[in-house]
Amino acid sequence: MTGFRTLGALPEVEGWRGALVMAQDEAGRVLMQLRDDRHDIAAPGQWGMFGGGVEPQETLVEAAVREFREETGIWLSEDELAPLVRVPSHARPDGVLYVFHTDRSIAPRDVRLGEGAGFAFLTPAQLLRFEVIAPLRPLFAEMFD
Repeated sequence: MTGFRTLGALPEVEGWRGALVMAQDEAGRVLMQLRDDRHDIAAPGQWGMFGGGVEPQETLVEAAVREFREETGIWLSEDELAPLVRVPSHARPDGVLYVFHTDRSIAPRDVRLGEGAGFAFLTPAQLLRFEVIAPLRPLFAEMFD
């Protein structure tokens, strides 16, 4: 899939891919997942977007739809997702995170948390101040700083 703008230095050989979804509410706040605070996962206790690893048989957009549904209970169609950016994963040296954006407005009542310690709709100021996973910080700095 084309259309992803690159932020940061990507690995020469891409061995792992993740697909994330940037969704917002009517006020423009960004839907974020508070990651579980466990030592066996990447970025424990930090804020990230909903999403996850791409399975071998999946396209990026299929993975984004599946992961978002599994983690939020919200069904998005592939047509509702547009490529936004790709950033290097800090958890895996061969990893790249592909971030999609949806224009569909999401409300707190729509979310049925399926993974993570919690969720919130964060303002631009909060995104710049809270402990957000490292790969997403340049995106939010560019968008809101």
